[in-house]
Amino acid sequence: MIVKNTLLFIVLAEILSFLGYYYNLVNLISFFVIIILVLILSLYKLEYGLFVLIAELLIGSFGYLFYFESGGLKISLRLALWLIIISVWLAGIIIKLVKTKKLELNFFHSSYFFYFLFLFIFIAWSVINGFLKNNLLNNVFFDANNWLYFLLIFPIFSVLRADDNLKTVKQIFLTSIGWLSFKTIILAYIFSHNFYFFALDLYLWVRRSGVGEITQVVPGFSRIFMQSHIFVLIGFFILLFYLLKLMVARNDKKKLFISYFLLLALCLSAIIISFSRSFWLGLAVGGLFVWLAATFKLKTNLKKFIIFNLTILATVALSLALTLLIIKFPYPTPADGFNSANLLNDRAVKVANEAGADSRWQLLPKLWQKIKIAPILGQGFGATVTYKSHDPRVLSANSNDDYTTYAFEWGWLDVWLKLGIFGLLAYLILLIKIIADGLKISSSYSLGLVAGLVVLSAVSIFSPYMNHPLGIGYLIITAAMMENLKLLR
Repeated sequence: MIVKNTLLFIVLAEILSFLGYYYNLVNLISFFVIIILVLILSLYKLEYGLFVLIAELLIGSFGYLFYFESGGLKISLRLALWLIIISVWLAGIIIKLVKTKKLELNFFHSSYFFYFLFLFIFIAWSVINGFLKNNLLNNVFFDANNWLYFLLIFPIFSVLRADDNLKTVKQIFLTSIGWLSFKTIILAYIFSHNFYFFALDLYLWVRRSGVGEITQVVPGFSRIFMQSHIFVLIGFFILLFYLLKLMVARNDKKKLFISYFLLLALCLSAIIISFSRSFWLGLAVGGLFVWLAATFKLKTNLKKFIIFNLTILATVALSLALTLLIIKFPYPTPADGFNSANLLNDRAVKVANEAGADSRWQLLPKLWQKIKIAPILGQGFGATVTYKSHDPRVLSANSNDDYTTYAFEWGWLDVWLKLGIFGLLAYLILLIKIIADGLKISSSYSLGLVAGLVVLSAVSIFSPYMNHPLGIGYLIITAAMMENLKLLR
């Protein structure tokens, strides 16, 4: 029931969002209907509203499936949902405080409380430092805005202590990554074939809603990249540990095994189509972690380890076959004319003369120079860096290739620049603590969550996830789930 309802909600939201591209009235009505329904649901039971927020986080990339715009102010659905959940939770706490004269927060009793507290101190310092050092207050506000997502840790810790709610979140997660993967494949099919009458509007909707990016790599193949693909990547490794659990426990659940296997192939196909080197790095790092965990933590015997690796190879083969089938399917006429193997190889090893990769490497020395100005205390939120960018979108908006921004691709360096070295260390220590607990529990569930954090941390070297609601959301949900697992031991 949860899977069906989640899928229905997601598909309906996507259809309405697409219609909202044509008719802004549809966008506005959908926006207000959703937030009113979520408000009612949250007042009835906070977890219901939180489930909608988590589903939106998983599929919405930048959060603009729906939005309200007036006088230059644009409020995303994600921001509206955040405000509702925080407000309802806070109102409940205040009412309870008035009645009982006691302030009881589940998060205060968590083993992660002080780790988060230290990080919060440096986040608060970065806000103050940003207002003191950086002239453009808009930059400070919008830069710090992403970090406010950490406040969801309070309602999340209060809701995810219940096993039933944890199971619901798992089902929402698996349904969402399955939909994202399916949607990616459908988009890849459309943009590798001659759908001229439909493709342009679909492209503009994907771009303007912030759902993702569609970029032609060569004639006949376009990369379909969505920021939310990070959850598909994380889910891939969580599913691998589910499969490993079935093998180790000798469960005779063939239907469940086949379902996980097919979902794995679907997820991997979406990651391939994303053509993201950062995600491919995450695949390599996550794969190494899975092998080490299977050998040393789950103590898989040689026979099952070989079968597990053969399963992974079969997944890779099936995902590649599925990708090729979608791109080269003969109807309607595919815009063919490229060698698939050469295309993958070129993407993996060649970065010269590519606008996105070149801009990222142009940014690195400039970003490092800015970090060295205040490496200990940081520059605060809103700190900007100017560098040469060859990105066509930048060039179209500027008279030259000089680009000044406060948002950077190098995720961990961004954290260092804004929070300082101690803020960066506080963040890393928190991650290490959660990862260490997951390894200590050593269940397939805890190891899957840890694999997600390891992959997320690796991807964040080159992409901004640990300073974005997508990464922050996964981190605090994982911390709450890990706390629950520790209590059950």
